[in-house]
Amino acid sequence: MSHTLTRFDCDAVMTDALVAAACAALQTQGGQQSLLLSGGSSPRQFYDALGATPLAWSNINLALVDERWVDADDDGSNTTLIKTTLCSGEAAHAPFTPMKTPHATPHEAEARVAASYDALPPIGLSILGMGPDTHTASWFSGAPEYDAVSAGDAALSVAGVTAPASEVTGRYLQRMSVTGRFLATSAQCFLILKGADRVALFEESMAHDLSASPIGRAAALLGERLQVFALTEGQ
Repeated sequence: MSHTLTRFDCDAVMTDALVAAACAALQTQGGQQSLLLSGGSSPRQFYDALGATPLAWSNINLALVDERWVDADDDGSNTTLIKTTLCSGEAAHAPFTPMKTPHATPHEAEARVAASYDALPPIGLSILGMGPDTHTASWFSGAPEYDAVSAGDAALSVAGVTAPASEVTGRYLQRMSVTGRFLATSAQCFLILKGADRVALFEESMAHDLSASPIGRAAALLGERLQVFALTEGQ
């Protein structure tokens, strides 16, 4: 069975639905588990609301789907996004496993970060987004590591990525990302899309060979565990 897609025309209503679904997913998994989080602007409102929700946060280990190779005081840091949204309320009690290390490049840090991620409890829920180039996580089709990082049988749970220079990547070319093998262990995964154009791009990607796009590769790995929350109007 393939993914499910639910459309919304109100951001607040979609946020409420996301929080309810996330709570249900995390409570279903129960016990020690991991919640994988993506950056970007699309999940910000959801993170604010989820972080204010009383859950057994001490049992929910937070980790990133991907990270730009920058310090925490950089505007592009996904770590800072999570700390200032999700972790500003009840979720401040949740343990957090960072991706960024002092290594000069993400490639040099792969072994250390992979060891940290391999030690995480099972993934109860992963949160994904999709860029206008159909990338998800830091799976960029123009990156030399693309096939390796998106593979379901990747050697490691994470991989360093050198993103191609573009309007989407900006100056953030050096990144770390979970691999297809690690993402595929998620019990559930939510993809958050905002904007009719973005939703149409996703549907077009799903209508073709899934291996032809990053989001298609993720969808193929996750199957029915992928739930798409699509805001088409009312932003």
